[in-house]
Amino acid sequence: MYKIESKNILTPQNGLNIYRGRTEDSILLTEIPGGDSMDIGVKMDAPDQLDSVLRSRRSKSIILMGNLGDPYNRFEEEYRLTRKCLKIIENNDYGVVIATKQSLILRDIDILQGIAKKTKCAVELTIPTLDEKKLKKLEGEEVISVSERLELITTLREAGIAVLVDLAPVIPFINDDEVLDILQVLAEYDILGVDLADLRLAIKKSVRDFFYMEYSNRFPKEYKEFAKENAGKPGELIPRDYKKKLKESLEFCEEHGILSSGSRIKSWKRQYENKTEGEQLSFNFT
Repeated sequence: MYKIESKNILTPQNGLNIYRGRTEDSILLTEIPGGDSMDIGVKMDAPDQLDSVLRSRRSKSIILMGNLGDPYNRFEEEYRLTRKCLKIIENNDYGVVIATKQSLILRDIDILQGIAKKTKCAVELTIPTLDEKKLKKLEGEEVISVSERLELITTLREAGIAVLVDLAPVIPFINDDEVLDILQVLAEYDILGVDLADLRLAIKKSVRDFFYMEYSNRFPKEYKEFAKENAGKPGELIPRDYKKKLKESLEFCEEHGILSSGSRIKSWKRQYENKTEGEQLSFNFT
């Protein structure tokens, strides 16, 4: 663990990353790691900085947490920085969308409920497969199981907290044949939306070598099949029978009232809703 000193606690898009780094042994990387690929940077003064910023703003908006590191990683139980920041968000009447793969978030369900009574509060989970062994290969041993994620959805919904699900990564020969099966299960859990990302997986050039190395190491049989049909290291992966699977997925979501458009989900995340005085929209990210 190393400390991060940052002058700007929020990104221009209202992203809040208290922890930064590879908080689980995922097959995907969002950036090139340092010397230790599992080392995590921590913004120890995040609560103080966030409080100062939110108090100075005139308009309310939605804070997005967790895109560069799980807010409930192994350090959070000790430091409680995420909990402190959530309390500041609640006290200042801001909304929040928080992405995690850990059940520790239930520790803070009291604060999440407080936020949900005033404005939007949503938790975003990834469920790329229904196979427990496959999930560990995709995301590492540190994350909670598929069954635990489904139980987490139930608990959150019972508490009045919205849930979004991300299917990524959808990787050919690994889980691209599971998409509709996953959607059929999720349809039973009263979720708000599933980000299909058009069933496309973009691999940044900077982390492409890492991804394909991990693909071949974690799924050697599947990688051989993939390599037969794909020369080199493509920067974008799409499922087999892509058009059919995308069409079926979109139609299923529409039939069951599940948001599936990435742009619509993104827009929903950024729309501030005041549940005590009506609704207002806020796109002020400064």
